[in-house]
Amino acid sequence: MWRRAGAGLVVLSGRGAGSEVCARVPGATTWIRATPTALPLCPGLPSSSPAGFLLQACGGLAHAPTTPHRLLHTTPRSAAESDASTAVVQAGEEELDRLYSRVDVECRGHEPAVLRSYQKFVSTAAAHLDVPLEGIEWPKKHIQRWTLLKSIHIHKKHRVQYEARTHFLVMRFVRLTSSTADTFLEYIQRNLPEGVAMKVTKHEIEKLPEHVKPSAEVVA
Repeated sequence: MWRRAGAGLVVLSGRGAGSEVCARVPGATTWIRATPTALPLCPGLPSSSPAGFLLQACGGLAHAPTTPHRLLHTTPRSAAESDASTAVVQAGEEELDRLYSRVDVECRGHEPAVLRSYQKFVSTAAAHLDVPLEGIEWPKKHIQRWTLLKSIHIHKKHRVQYEARTHFLVMRFVRLTSSTADTFLEYIQRNLPEGVAMKVTKHEIEKLPEHVKPSAEVVA
């Protein structure tokens, strides 16, 4: 027997325990087919629903098989979405597999006392976290000077000189994985003092491409 329910939903109701209930929203190509025992599996339906109960929770976008223990969701999923999710998972796995032979952390600031204090903090953190610190360098400072008139536009002989001194600090870490490097760098960057700039250079270990092969002389 066919009858029309609310919102244009057509329901085919049946009688008996083995009868089926089919529902379809006009304009949708997916049918809902279920037995009265399978109706409680659909969200929003009470366990005592009779045959022909309006399957309003499914909305014509799900398919319930005749078996009362499974409810299959048949909403189509494009191949592009599946490929994108797979690529994200693979990219995450590849990110964890990266190895860095060396990570150079360069800091620049105008106050050498601030850089010395920060260098002590980073060295202590690396020692507690078992991050191998190979060496610490203090490159030569850079001085930039400007010579300007002391007055606005007169008295050429009266001048004043300004200068900006930039001090450098380079810390070299070796044999790190990508997860360890990212975690450690995030920690020390969160505690970076004001007025200090940081530059990170990573040296990654990669396999030789397949088209690059040793010559016969090297193999022999």
